[in-house]
Amino acid sequence: MSGPPTTTYGTHEHERHDPVATHERYTTTKSVEDGDGSGFRLPAIWVRTLGELTLSYVPDAGVDMIPTRVYPASAEEDWHAHRTHMTEAGHLPMGCGALLVERGGTRLLIDAGHGRISGEDLEHFQHAFGHVRNLPESLATLGVDPAELETVAFTHFHGDHTGWARPDAVEDPRSLFTKARWMVGKGELESVPPGTGPVLAGQDERTVVVADGTEIAGGVRAWSLPGHTPGHTAWILDTGDGREVVAFGDAMHSPVQVQHPDWEVVLDTDRNEAERSRRRLVDYLARDGVYGFGVHFADQQLGTVDGAGRWRPWNDAADAS
Repeated sequence: MSGPPTTTYGTHEHERHDPVATHERYTTTKSVEDGDGSGFRLPAIWVRTLGELTLSYVPDAGVDMIPTRVYPASAEEDWHAHRTHMTEAGHLPMGCGALLVERGGTRLLIDAGHGRISGEDLEHFQHAFGHVRNLPESLATLGVDPAELETVAFTHFHGDHTGWARPDAVEDPRSLFTKARWMVGKGELESVPPGTGPVLAGQDERTVVVADGTEIAGGVRAWSLPGHTPGHTAWILDTGDGREVVAFGDAMHSPVQVQHPDWEVVLDTDRNEAERSRRRLVDYLARDGVYGFGVHFADQQLGTVDGAGRWRPWNDAADAS
């Protein structure tokens, strides 16, 4: 069965005129190696259909990371074999946004981007933001009114995943998503430090705590992958034609980590548990008909694990059927 062609909106080389944006340029930086031309760019909007499932990436921010600070167990020489994922300056680009999931009458969002950040306050593992605060415009480009979305499912509570759902995301205290329910993995609410206030708008009234294996909509079920945070949850999406897509959040941050599941991420709360989850995830993605969505995987967000244990990005010729 032949699937519809991939649709990509926009490029990374033009000015964005979002009235709420403070950084308006999508950056494209040349990799130090040519490869297939992908792996080192910040991702733009894309739409792909697998069976009955349509997935759309909704960009919000993009940032260049410092590899050995993101992965403190790695050394400079470890990155020589992974230069196709790096810019000429030696940084690791990562996208930040949301995944729009549509199947039948179901339409939901996975994660909510970085939110109204300035892009000026950098963590020690970040080099520079390429763009910020684009998710409202990205949704508009896709023809989606955030006020009409009824469900946002979170992988975890880090700020680059909850952004536009926070109480201070916009002037309306209900957030950008005024009527959505929040789906949150079991254990994540308890991970919020006491006294920090609610992470999500209307958190007490709108949050549904989801146990491992729970189906929250037709063909969308939770998979507990703790370690990065205590309640970190992937979402397994059934395509309706025998395939699956796993939106795995921060269980992995780069295609490089597929080959190095022992490399912890600087923000992992339980390094041993996070490694166990990564190994489970890599094994699952190596199954026939199983794809993964890695929101931080630069412009290789959708893909699978090949027979050599490497990340193989989506290929229309091989995968869209």
